[in-house]
Amino acid sequence: MHGYNERMERKRLTSLDALRGIAALAVVVWHWQHFFAISGAWMPGWSREVQPFYTVLKPLYLEGWAAVDLFFVLSGFVFFWLYGDAVRERAMGAGRFAWLRFSRLYPLHLVTLLAVAAMQIWFTRLHGGPFVYIENDLRRFVLHLFFVQSWSLDIRQNFNGPSWSVSLEVLLYILFFAACRFGLRARGAALIALASVPLYWVSIDLARAPIGFFMGGATVWAWQALRDRAGPMLGRAILGAAIAGWAVLYVALYRGWFDSGDDNIAFLVVFDFGLAPLTVLALALREQVRPAAGWLGALGDISYATYLLQFPLQLALAILATRLALTPQFFMQDWVMLAFFAVLIALGFASYHLFEKPMQHRLRRLSLPETAGAGG
Repeated sequence: MHGYNERMERKRLTSLDALRGIAALAVVVWHWQHFFAISGAWMPGWSREVQPFYTVLKPLYLEGWAAVDLFFVLSGFVFFWLYGDAVRERAMGAGRFAWLRFSRLYPLHLVTLLAVAAMQIWFTRLHGGPFVYIENDLRRFVLHLFFVQSWSLDIRQNFNGPSWSVSLEVLLYILFFAACRFGLRARGAALIALASVPLYWVSIDLARAPIGFFMGGATVWAWQALRDRAGPMLGRAILGAAIAGWAVLYVALYRGWFDSGDDNIAFLVVFDFGLAPLTVLALALREQVRPAAGWLGALGDISYATYLLQFPLQLALAILATRLALTPQFFMQDWVMLAFFAVLIALGFASYHLFEKPMQHRLRRLSLPETAGAGG
């Protein structure tokens, strides 16, 4: 219990929070293609090459979806670090753990779900069909209400589409808690990741979640094994390897050495088992030597909001575009993307400070005294 309290006092590794925020914004770049569908149907002959800042952002336009895998790795790292021992030693009960996660995730999920459902009705009246995600029936709405919309082999995005990965995270939390209660330690997490590889050929999206999450757990073991033994030279070497890996990946994507698309298993194996965990390990080790600037943690604070608010904001703009007779070409201008990101980030800060955090505190005050005020 003492170790758990000590970790909670530290609260965060700021550079990992910043990485989570950057990953959320990378997914927004990948989803910029949605603006080709503002008329209710995808614009014939649409091309990624005309999207804003394409010369620089080409790798994200091609494979930005993989930033979600970084979310899974980061979540696995944080949960094994903060909660693994406490759950295994029964210092944290199931009810407390579940309420911590519910109070953090569900309020914004519910608000964005209701907002998207209402706006999709509006958009359908204007265009005869929904915007981007088309399977928005009552059954799927109920699945979203219970946060289980992705708990199947056939994962399809609907309503607030990006929430599919958060739904899988909820499932991962259950698996994590059960595995830790049965004695799983961080050093054994890689075995679960490896055991999940056959899922690539069943459901790629379903496979990415446990592989990323439990590789994040294995990264905690590597970090704990190295942080007290590794000198600055080894830490710099690992950071240099991560930077070199990203440089090679950038060039490979830019030059077309990987086939683009979210069904590229070879790319996912390299990313989920290699570059993503290596990056998290490098940043965690770097924190031991030189903690990142505190303000970077704000990127992590707003990452959940920017991730969940991106599609409702796009949908609102698609409705506005209909009223103003705007075409997809309007959204392919550089300044429009910059303005979108500025608004999204501002909404992220407003959501976190004015809604998510207050709601989290209120909900935790409703629970058992031992839960109130706990981190997570």
